[in-house]
Amino acid sequence: MAQKKNEAAAVKEKELPLVEESEALGSFVNTFWDQYEQSQERAEKARENREDAYINALKEVIKFNKQYRKSIAKLYDQSKKTNNEMTTELLHQINSRKEAIKEVAVTNNDREDFKAQLKEVTGQLEKLALTPIKSFIYVVDQLEDNLEKSAEASVAYARERRNAWLQVRKDYVKLARNTHFNLVERGKNSFRELVKTQ
Repeated sequence: MAQKKNEAAAVKEKELPLVEESEALGSFVNTFWDQYEQSQERAEKARENREDAYINALKEVIKFNKQYRKSIAKLYDQSKKTNNEMTTELLHQINSRKEAIKEVAVTNNDREDFKAQLKEVTGQLEKLALTPIKSFIYVVDQLEDNLEKSAEASVAYARERRNAWLQVRKDYVKLARNTHFNLVERGKNSFRELVKTQ
């Protein structure tokens, strides 16, 4: 009987380390899979941050390009205004000299008609010259707007696709975690049986 008590005490002592070992293994499995899920979440957040940064950078570049084209257009308008002022002043000086000399055979009405025709022809030539430039700027604006919309749609589609697979991935992780626990339990049980047989 004393021998049975000693064996029972020995079995209880052997079971204590197994319980602690079981908790340690369960804690290891939980820690391992928790860290895996956290790393997946961090990777997803980093991916979304990169996508947001890409969209923001694209928007800023497009905004800069539009402002640049507007400033070029303003510069052109300013230079056109300056050239018109200089031309008007030059014509005025030429007319005042010619009137002073009185060698001009053309009357004032003819001069005014000539000025009006010259301004009209100049305006038409300017419109003709600006048409390809304006159409090019319009096409570039449309391309940039379409690029921005397609980039946003592409990012939205990629996120939607990832979110659709997110639940599947979580289910696989849950199954893998449970399988891991089962393997640990089987290993513990096998070890217990091995210890009991010895």
